[in-house]
Amino acid sequence: MIDVILPELPERELSLLSEETPQPSGPRLAGRVVLGGPVALPVTAEFVEPDPELRDFLRTEADNAVYHLVHLSVTCARDAPDPALHSVNLDVTLTAEPVRRGTTVFQPVAWSMTPRQLTAEARATPPAQAAHLGPRLGFREVLHTAYGERVFLEARRELRSDPGWEIRHTSAARIGGTYRLAMVVRAPRGAVSRAAVAVGATVREGHTLHRFREELEETLHLTADQ
Repeated sequence: MIDVILPELPERELSLLSEETPQPSGPRLAGRVVLGGPVALPVTAEFVEPDPELRDFLRTEADNAVYHLVHLSVTCARDAPDPALHSVNLDVTLTAEPVRRGTTVFQPVAWSMTPRQLTAEARATPPAQAAHLGPRLGFREVLHTAYGERVFLEARRELRSDPGWEIRHTSAARIGGTYRLAMVVRAPRGAVSRAAVAVGATVREGHTLHRFREELEETLHLTADQ
């Protein structure tokens, strides 16, 4: 197992426009959600050097695939006016195009993701300063979910090309503060791979759920020595 120090991430304040047409005169979410990253780092033999098992795993994959660590964060204002955030979704779309014409490549997938689940109990503990990669580049983490306890942060669609995380308002945890997120992406060797990021949010007024969303214009290029 190796420790992955979580890097500092560039941040941007999101506008999060309403998905309703025409634009309503109701709640506005501009400035209430800040996105950190995305930042990608290639997983190389040097990176996993301290762990012989991970070195062997990369060697067996070397002919077909490359791996990347993608770091993100979502920061939600704690003292924002009502209505409170009901949910926040971070969605990633992974794509790949072959470098040579006439060839085909598989689509990248979120090989592993962290955190997988968080509850109010886990939220009360100090935030981790590092993630831990174990066998086959899977994140190692301790799940604190107790029977009957509601999950408020959950990784979605692992091992697919459309992964993401959902943060939910629960009776035990109000959405607020910074949430660090990371995934290992398995991408085809000899291809141009990209990650597109979008953030959505909802607020509830009475029985009405208002939806907001913003898609980043620029995509993240996943580059590695080919």
